[in-house]
Amino acid sequence: MTAVARSARRRPLWLTLPLYAALLVVAGINAWAAEFWLRVGGQLGMAIGGGAVVVVLVVGLLLAVDVRRQWLLGRD
Repeated sequence: MTAVARSARRRPLWLTLPLYAALLVVAGINAWAAEFWLRVGGQLGMAIGGGAVVVVLVVGLLLAVDVRRQWLLGRD
């Protein structure tokens, strides 16, 4: 185990909850933007909509990985 892994500790709840809320807002806005641009259609709409879908997926993945990490650190 590395020194960084040994010193890892859970982030305080007062900092974690606003960060998760901000990520959920970003994901929600991007989901709305993806739907809007995909409905607009055309070459530009599909490109921007596809980019927004990628952002939603990446933000969701980051959120899930961090929630799992915080959960595992809290169980120790």
